[in-house]
Amino acid sequence: MSPKSASLAKAALARSNASSSEVLDTVTRFWTYPADRADAKTIVFVHGYRGNHHGLEAIAGALPDFNVVIPDLPGFGQSTEFAGAHSIEAYSKWLEAFIAALNLDKKPVLLGHSFGSIICSAFAAKSDAISLLVLENPVSAPALKGPNAPLTKVAQSFFTLAGQLPLKQGLWILKSWPMVRGMSILMTKSWNRQLRAWVHEQHDANFNDFASRRVAIEGYTASISHNVSDYAADFKVPTLLIIGSRDDITSPKQQREMALKIGAEHELVEHRGVGHLTHYEVPELVAADIRSFVKKHS
Repeated sequence: MSPKSASLAKAALARSNASSSEVLDTVTRFWTYPADRADAKTIVFVHGYRGNHHGLEAIAGALPDFNVVIPDLPGFGQSTEFAGAHSIEAYSKWLEAFIAALNLDKKPVLLGHSFGSIICSAFAAKSDAISLLVLENPVSAPALKGPNAPLTKVAQSFFTLAGQLPLKQGLWILKSWPMVRGMSILMTKSWNRQLRAWVHEQHDANFNDFASRRVAIEGYTASISHNVSDYAADFKVPTLLIIGSRDDITSPKQQREMALKIGAEHELVEHRGVGHLTHYEVPELVAADIRSFVKKHS
């Protein structure tokens, strides 16, 4: 029997439509998941580092009452890379242009997971083009400071080495199965064997879906150079934080410290026993959080 997360992802895939749009200097591929009701609100999802739109499909499957739009970030999945650097500033400008290109009748809700939370935060701090902001497993503290700094420095050295080696060897290191599976094992907190197996399959299939070595290294550098707390004071719309009690990237304590900096109305929901992969492990609960938050602010 497939885990519920897999069933939700399949349900989303069954109602998805793929499109392309020229946004700034990229061809951005995106997928829409139409709602089952005419008056539905629209939510734009932004996925995390090294992922693609598939990573957030389980949440889309649990939100059939919303119009969901999920692009592949430039340089990841089927979207082409930037001509310039893959920085948070570049991604923020791209997100502004992408939302404008959708030509929506009403301002959408915006959701960002992990690396996507930093991009969405940089955008939300400057823009009034969204109605609500949802940050799922936000990266809310400096990566090179705090209890996880040693691990971050090891990872930083790993990416530096991958960039210095000849292209073939550098890509092999970045895409090596032990690295991908090791990361998946560490971040998956569920003890459900079927769910763990499905999460590992998702990472095997999608975690190496980047356009070039340059994209992978620049994206990683961007992910550790900024965090949500850099932008929180300038948020302009009600904000929902969805976190996991066992998140290895940003701890619940760090999340709460960041939340105090938010300059707009906000609330925080913590899911026990879950880490950084709430989009895979408890997508139905994430969807319920979103639905409740949107209803509260409608």
